[in-house]
Amino acid sequence: MEKPIADTSSLKIKRPLLTIIMPVFNEAHTVEKAIRRLYDLPVDKELIIIDDYCTDGSRELLKKLYQELKFKLILHSQNYGKGYGVRQAAAYAKGKYLIVEDADLELDIGAIVKMLEIIENDPSIDMVNGRIILKKGKKSGLVQNLARVITSVFAKILYGKYLNDLLCSYKLCLVSKFKRLNLKSTRFGLETEWIIKALKKQWKIVEIDVLFSPRLHKQGKKINFFDGFDIVWQLIKYRFTN
Repeated sequence: MEKPIADTSSLKIKRPLLTIIMPVFNEAHTVEKAIRRLYDLPVDKELIIIDDYCTDGSRELLKKLYQELKFKLILHSQNYGKGYGVRQAAAYAKGKYLIVEDADLELDIGAIVKMLEIIENDPSIDMVNGRIILKKGKKSGLVQNLARVITSVFAKILYGKYLNDLLCSYKLCLVSKFKRLNLKSTRFGLETEWIIKALKKQWKIVEIDVLFSPRLHKQGKKINFFDGFDIVWQLIKYRFTN
């Protein structure tokens, strides 16, 4: 397993409130803006970035930004997938809470502060889950909308709990609880597996709206039909297995 370029685990530093994990695969057009806006968040945080074997210049850009901003950077020697990278980065997390931030600028990061406030003010809450709301003037694809409805219905039938959105990548919970979920997904199904296993453990989950500015496949959208099938399969599989 690749180790981060910057690993501060041996240093005596104040534990950050939030660990933000950002998996990156060929996002040269958006990754710098995505990173810099995270640094502007008024939150005590650490940032762990995984370069999942980028080939579009993202890796060189990340190395340059690392010299300036000193985040933790993990460089993969091959493409493993989003889920693999997030699980790997979580092993190095020093924060109290954890959230995953994609490098595509689709979600409003202002929601992260609200999520932190909610979970910090109510210790009975185990997870704050994002519920995607289309930004005014934006359109979402039919397949994406259908996938959200199907996964929500499946969750209700199989797990007895209705959630509006299983596919939003904004999920915030304690780092310690995340690690105990023993997640196994290597691709985009991580978000669904995260929710499913939380439901099986009877976590208290609340949802908040997150503004969403979707992009198209020609603009770099990477989730595909195979990922959709994998997500539905996980909903069924984890109903009967651990």
